[in-house]
Amino acid sequence: MGSGGESKPSNLYDPFSASQSLLSGPDDENYPPINYQHGPRPLRDLPALLFFLLLSLYPIALGLVAVARRNPAASRVSSFVFDPATSSCVLSSSNSLSFASSSPFLNDLSWTLVVTLLLAGPIALAVLWLCRHYAKQVVYAALPFFILIPAFVNVYWFAACALSHSCRHSFPLAYRILALIFIFLLIAIVLWIIVANWHRVELTVRIVRIVAAALAGNMSLLAVLLALGLGLLVYFTSVVVFLVFSTWNGKVVPKEEEGTGGEYYLCVWRQDGWVPAYFALAIITMVWSVAVMVEAQVYVISGTIAQWYFSNEGSKPSRSIRSSLRDKGEVCKQEVHEVYVLLPVSRNHRVFLINRTPLVV
Repeated sequence: MGSGGESKPSNLYDPFSASQSLLSGPDDENYPPINYQHGPRPLRDLPALLFFLLLSLYPIALGLVAVARRNPAASRVSSFVFDPATSSCVLSSSNSLSFASSSPFLNDLSWTLVVTLLLAGPIALAVLWLCRHYAKQVVYAALPFFILIPAFVNVYWFAACALSHSCRHSFPLAYRILALIFIFLLIAIVLWIIVANWHRVELTVRIVRIVAAALAGNMSLLAVLLALGLGLLVYFTSVVVFLVFSTWNGKVVPKEEEGTGGEYYLCVWRQDGWVPAYFALAIITMVWSVAVMVEAQVYVISGTIAQWYFSNEGSKPSRSIRSSLRDKGEVCKQEVHEVYVLLPVSRNHRVFLINRTPLVV
């Protein structure tokens, strides 16, 4: 089997030949054959998709209203004084606005993001090339770092705390030694797990080769997954900015206080009543968006790779990513179903995972 010049996993190495397929085992006669549905996939659960889109647009729409109705006095509450003549809070004439210069941290952060975006592509392609041609070396070279890096961090923090005067006084030596030993015990457990499952390392190498070959035959997956991640990041950034501006919706009001000299008035900030409800709506939408994004990535990856895997030798599946994305309504509904129904009551995780996959019929 192949796709667009890329050979299928059966041609990469002998263990996954026709006699010992990835999807077969010694007891194949006990299981029905696996078939793939190559036909067009209809759009599913459109009401759930429309409801999710409307719920996602509400924080944006209300955020624009919050920006338009923001009150600049929210950042200068301490500059207001109570005026007995008008029984209201007025801005003190002795206070003036001050504008802070841009923080160097933001400049450094911007350059860091730019450099990261420029280097992310070449690094990802280099890792993909290494996994395709040197999967065994990559896996065996990465295994020691699961032990060396935690051990180095453990020793480093212990030495740094011993040299720091404030850390020595706030964290006694006995507790530091106990923490050091406890972390080393955790590292020993990880080492024991690796040694006990050493016979599965070769299986890991084969899986890495399979994944690298599948990804190399479907390079558009990288662009789609990157676009999904950037879209979620842009949406989150917008919602967070709107949440900040929503706290500026309100007014400065006088508040009566009791003191030793009698009653007096303070100027305090009072938010509008809809702001807490907006926070709740935005948080629910953000949590649902993260869940939908994770599920959408699973659907896109599994659907695209399944079409590539089950295609005929020398043929390239067309519109595989678009076909996988046609289940976006099911994705939106599936997350609510999992969170509120399946996760609390599901006990057979294998059946649960099989039932949530719409790719193999």
